[in-house]
Amino acid sequence: MDSGIGAMVEAVRAARTKIREDALPKAREGGRDLVPAAEEAALLRAIAELVDTVGELVDGTAGRLTTSATRRTYVDARNRLRREANNLKGDAEVAAARAK
Repeated sequence: MDSGIGAMVEAVRAARTKIREDALPKAREGGRDLVPAAEEAALLRAIAELVDTVGELVDGTAGRLTTSATRRTYVDARNRLRREANNLKGDAEVAAARAK
């Protein structure tokens, strides 16, 4: 994969592994302990930023693809990721406002 895709795949896989190893156990170990209201928005913001970054990666790659059908798939994915990142940002703002 000399096109740089290999490095992108490895970076995405490393991020996935980091989340699975560091964040998921923390999410599960709390059991039924409630998250303080002041902290509720922080994770939503972080997830929104992650989704937004993945959307940027998809966007940056879309124009480099050879086949138009695959390019269309990337453009659609970029649009969905942007929408969801914006939804999460809005949800984080609502959660932050509730915590005040």
